[in-house]
Amino acid sequence: MAPQSVLDIRNDLKNKKTLGYGLMSFTWRENPVPIEDAVKTMTELLKVVPADTHKILFNLGEFYGEPYLNLKYAKKFIDSLDAEGKKKVFVSVKGGMDNQKLVPAGTREGIVKSVEGCLDVLGFIDIFECARMDMDHWEESFDTLIEYVDAGKIGALSLSEVSKEQIEMVFNKKNYKEYIACCELELSMFSKQIIDNGICEYLNKHDVSVVCYSPLGRGLLTNQIKSVKDIPAGDFRSQLKRFQDEAMVHNMQLVKFLEENFTSKRDITLPQLALAWVRKNNTVFKNINFIPIPSGTTPSRVKENFSIKDISDEDFAKINEFLKSFKTAGDRYETA
Repeated sequence: MAPQSVLDIRNDLKNKKTLGYGLMSFTWRENPVPIEDAVKTMTELLKVVPADTHKILFNLGEFYGEPYLNLKYAKKFIDSLDAEGKKKVFVSVKGGMDNQKLVPAGTREGIVKSVEGCLDVLGFIDIFECARMDMDHWEESFDTLIEYVDAGKIGALSLSEVSKEQIEMVFNKKNYKEYIACCELELSMFSKQIIDNGICEYLNKHDVSVVCYSPLGRGLLTNQIKSVKDIPAGDFRSQLKRFQDEAMVHNMQLVKFLEENFTSKRDITLPQLALAWVRKNNTVFKNINFIPIPSGTTPSRVKENFSIKDISDEDFAKINEFLKSFKTAGDRYETA
């Protein structure tokens, strides 16, 4: 498969019928899901997505577990598809890191190593993003990646986990913005900083869509995690403050509100409601398409997450009114 062009990728991302799927949970864990089981789950994904779905963005990470393992899972699945199936899938790959130390490696040498390693596995990259900006070499990073786009080896670029100041810095430098198709940022009812700090307003002015990671609040909005004991061994979330004791009790107030006012009264589950809330922000920032990328490592979880539900303007307003007075206990990466 050849990567798409920047323009084609932008159009795919702005299509409101485009969905996203995060593959991190398959491999970034103490015991990766067996690849055969992962392929079965991804196959189920294509069966359960609504018939009018435009495309599905597969979100991958070079360093999600053993280097390139996450990409190998995606590659095995994509190779199993027929021509029509392949047209439904496009991929975004996070890299540009020292995979052992998990720190940015944004020199030309570091970027070339990362991109070439990903290409060796996948054969193509629609979207490439440095997982974190290397602030000492960020221009070197972009100049190198742009060469790959111009050569037709990468379709487009994305920013990942960036501040408003960093976005402005990139957009105002050279012609970098022309190559950027989207930004990957965290967004959920528990983590709505990008709405509150002006990032969404800025991206809306520049017509840049947002790929929303952790849309289910890192598991708090799935009904599967009610205490730190529910987190698998070796999972980094067990170290985060928001999952501990008093913080968890406080944070479950949001879950209780959603259950009492929505999920107990209508045909919608907690994850479906959480995902619908993320997408509903399209009605506020009309030049952005918010694409949540929930995971799902079992067919049943995929079936729930991709049975798409919508919420009304009234429901959206009611949730947002509650969120005005609710403050999540424990910041996004605050440890206990």
